[in-house]
Amino acid sequence: MKKGLVPKPETVFLNIKCKDCGNAQMVFQRASSPVNCLVCGATVATPTGGKVRLRDECEILGEVHE
Repeated sequence: MKKGLVPKPETVFLNIKCKDCGNAQMVFQRASSPVNCLVCGATVATPTGGKVRLRDECEILGEVHE
């Protein structure tokens, strides 16, 4: 590894859209607790011990690497 370089993070934030109400929100890719929609309260992601499992109805809008 060269000195002065910062390693790229292995995890990202995901922009997801709730299919129940259409709300878009950010979710950490390796969340350790269930994530509920901020508008309707539906569970949009559940932890699995690694990466989160999104509900089948949720749509990934993109990833945020910053």
